[in-house]
Formats: sequence, structure tokens, C-alpha cells
Amino acid sequence: MHEINKTFERPSADLIEQVAQQHVGVAGFEAGPRHVVHPDIKPLHPKWRICGPAFTVCPKYWDDRLMGELAPKFVQPGDVIVVDAGGHTEVAVWGMSMTISAKLAGANGVVIDGSVMNAALLADERPQVPVFSRGIAPVAKGSEHPGSLNVPVICGGVIVYPGDIILGDVDGVVVLRPDMAERIVTNAKAHDARSREANAKQVP
Repeated sequence: MHEINKTFERPSADLIEQVAQQHVGVAGFEAGPRHVVHPDIKPLHPKWRICGPAFTVCPKYWDDRLMGELAPKFVQPGDVIVVDAGGHTEVAVWGMSMTISAKLAGANGVVIDGSVMNAALLADERPQVPVFSRGIAPVAKGSEHPGSLNVPVICGGVIVYPGDIILGDVDGVVVLRPDMAERIVTNAKAHDARSREANAKQVP
């Protein structure tokens, strides 16, 4: 059964902004390992950083690109597209044209539990929108099988629901439920304050 959910409940802009200010390592520590995706999923460029509500993509078959191509038609500005490609890296499920479409739709980033192609162009020569992926592959298959949008997916071993807050940088990607994000922000700020105090006192 395929589901195309064009809308879902997104966290407030204020909460997104607060989460965006956090260090990924600290947020991941506070959230716990079940909310941190597999460490193989990294940004194509080490300086890229993302934060926003998850817009989830679930292809019927992991190597099919149809749902990824359709996703930008429904993305809202600030969303982070999360593609469940089952962790397979042999064939790319994302590329240049899809990234351009995502950028035009206002997406804040893309996270792929699979491979991307055109990585050199995306990272250095024609940066469009931050892309995080498990791998890079120079080949892709067709785009012909329907799947689902904005349903629960698995990305890097973590269950991601539409509207979860995705926070990522070169350290990795953390998935935060909106109802836990406020607590994590509070704890992360306290952790940062303690670290700054210890540094000021030159405590190891």
C-alpha cells in the first residue's frame, strides 16, 4: 500500500531555531544512541550543516528514484528530505537534478540512507543544498515504481517520523522527536555552560 501524505505537523520555527544552535555531538549524547543515525551517513562537504523537520521518502524498491523525484513538489521551505534506501550503496537514488529541485522548493537539506551520484558537482562545483549520504555511486536505475511520502521510515537504523527534527553536521545526524527536543535543548545548553566554565577554569 502506498501513501502520499502532502502535509504533516511540523515543529514550531522557534523550536527548530533552538535545535539548530546545538552541537550535534552534544544533542546526540543527550538523545541517546537510538536517535543517532549510522556514522557512515555524512555530508558531502565537511562544512555543511542541516536542521529542519523531516520530510520522509520511502521508495517501494530501495534503488528506485521516483518518490525522491516527486518529493520536492510537496516540500515546504525548511524541510529536510530523508530517503530510506535501506542502507544500500551500490546504486545511487539521488543526484543533481533532484538536488536542484529540492533547493528550489526551499529544502534545508537531504539525508539519504543510500548513495548519491554527482557528488563532486554537488559538494564543490555547483553546491545546491546540503546532502548527507551513506555512499557515492556513479550509476542509477530507473524511476518507475510508486512508493510513499511522509510515512515512518528507517534511516541509518533510526525510525524517522514526518516532522521529527533532523540535526546534522560533519559529526553525523541526530533525529529528535519534537516532544523531546525542548528537554534536549535545555540539557545541551546546560552541558555547554558547564564546558565553558570548566574551560575558563582550565579544568581538563
